[in-house]
Amino acid sequence: MKVFAYRNIKSEIMKSSSGGAFIRICQEFEMLHGKGNVAFYGASMLEDMSVRHLGVYGAEQCHIFQGAKYVRSDFSQCIGDIEKDLRAGKWVLVSGTPCQIYGIKKYIQKKQLDSKLFTIDLLCHGTAKNQVWKDYIAWLEKNNKAKLMRFCFRYKPEGWKAYPGYAEFDSHKKLINTPETSVFSKLHLSAYSIEKGCFQCPFASEERNGDITLGDYWGIEYIDTTIRNYKDGVSLILCNSEVARILILRIGEKCRENHDFLIETKSREFIKYQDNFQRPTEMPKQYEEFWKDYEKKEFEDILIKYIGWGRKYKVLYNIKKIARKTMIIELYRRLKRGN
Repeated sequence: MKVFAYRNIKSEIMKSSSGGAFIRICQEFEMLHGKGNVAFYGASMLEDMSVRHLGVYGAEQCHIFQGAKYVRSDFSQCIGDIEKDLRAGKWVLVSGTPCQIYGIKKYIQKKQLDSKLFTIDLLCHGTAKNQVWKDYIAWLEKNNKAKLMRFCFRYKPEGWKAYPGYAEFDSHKKLINTPETSVFSKLHLSAYSIEKGCFQCPFASEERNGDITLGDYWGIEYIDTTIRNYKDGVSLILCNSEVARILILRIGEKCRENHDFLIETKSREFIKYQDNFQRPTEMPKQYEEFWKDYEKKEFEDILIKYIGWGRKYKVLYNIKKIARKTMIIELYRRLKRGN
C-alpha cells in the first residue's frame, strides 16, 4: 500500500470535500484509456434531494459526483448499467462506500468481467438512514417556509475541517454555516443517525476493497510540515493495487504542468487520525433509546434531547465559528496534541 497527500488546483478544491483528488483521478483515468472508452459511476444528489449512483461517460461530467453526501446512495439502479458497459468493452471507474464497492466487485467477478473495472472506496464513518435525511429536509423547509433546492454538507468557502453546511431555498434564501445547517452533520458525527450495521462494519480496517481508497488527510499539518497550504483541504490517497499505483504516478508526473501537488508520505502516522481505518464507528450508549424516541417524537424534540438544540446550542456554535476564523482554534488543537 502506497500513501499519498494530494492537493488539486484551487478551483477544484473549492468544489470538493478535501483536496480534489477524485476529479483528478477521473481525468487521468480517461486520459489513460481514451475518451469514449470509459464510464464513471458515483453518488450524486438529485433535484428531489435524494442521493443515487449515476453513470456518465466523460470526466468533465464527473463534477456531479464531487462533494460528500452523508446519506446512503441508491446503488441498485446502476448495477445493470455497469455490467452493460463492461460487456461493451469500456473501462469503468466506480466510487462508493466500502460495502458498495465490495458488492459490485463480487457481482462483476462472478460475471468474469472485472478486468476493466477500477474501484475507489471511501474512508467511511457510516451512512445515515434516509429517513433522518428526509425529516431534516422537512424540518428546514418548515422553519424557513420554503422548499430546499440545494444542500452542501461541507461548504468549502467556509473552511475544510468543521463540516460547514450550506442550504439554498426556492425563496432565494441561503443559510451558510449556521446552527441550522449543522444539525444533520451533528447527528451523523454523533452516530445517532447511522445504520445499525455500520457499527459492525467489516471494512473499517487496512484491508481495502478498492484499487484506491480516498479520504481527508487529517493531521497532514503535523505529519508533513513541508506542506504549508493545507487549510482548504488535502486528500489522502491509498493505492491498494498496482494499477492504482501506476495511475497515481501518472498524476504525479504531470503536477508541474497542471499546478497541483502530490507527495508520497512514508509515515504510518496518518492512521491515528483515521478512526475508521482502524475500527468501525462506536455505537452511542443511547442509540437504541434514540430510535425508540424517533418513532414517537417530533424531529425538533429529538434534536433538543440528543444534540442539545436550542439557544445555548446556537450561541456556542457561533462562538466556535468565530474562533475557527482566528488562530485560537489552531492553538487549541496544537496544545491538545502536545505540539
